[in-house]
Amino acid sequence: MRFAFVGGLDVPDWLLSQMFVLSKMSVVKFKVLCKQVLMQASGAPVDEQKFAKLLSDGKLESHEVKGAVAALHFIFLSSARYDVAEETLGEELQQLGLPKEHTEALVIALRDGRAPLRQHLADASLRLSKLESLRWRVSEDVGSARAHAADLQLTVRAPAALGTSVAPPERLLKMRLSADTLSLLHAELLKARELVPAPK
Repeated sequence: MRFAFVGGLDVPDWLLSQMFVLSKMSVVKFKVLCKQVLMQASGAPVDEQKFAKLLSDGKLESHEVKGAVAALHFIFLSSARYDVAEETLGEELQQLGLPKEHTEALVIALRDGRAPLRQHLADASLRLSKLESLRWRVSEDVGSARAHAADLQLTVRAPAALGTSVAPPERLLKMRLSADTLSLLHAELLKARELVPAPK
């Protein structure tokens, strides 16, 4: 059976097995766990001691706790990614065996945290390398009659990975363009600048 919260695909087997584990938790602990996992998925700092205290429940073994956190994390990210309606998500989770009270708690937590989660996902996607420096010079190509070429030297830096403050190393790119190729590149870049709105 296909489910909207996983993009119209079948639910992974590991997630199905975690539904039983999630249903063993009390509703109160489940609500708090949902909020903590949602905060973590949104990139917000999480109180590790509160997290550990919450999960130190005699009913669950350590591997079950890890599986439950992974399952909630997957459900939140996947639901936000595919922009699943709350009613649809609730119905699908109940079809998978999650009790109604647990489902309602999860849906309410997602309703409250959907905007920051989607913003975090948007910030984490389509991040382009930053141009650090550009050097160029025009030279006469010795091989052909009075042809000119442009030597470009670009230094770019990829964006830092989310959750880290360590900047990745710079990359040096060198290229030689003929006068015709440089003119074509310049025209294409001007056209692209017209089409793409300036950042606000």
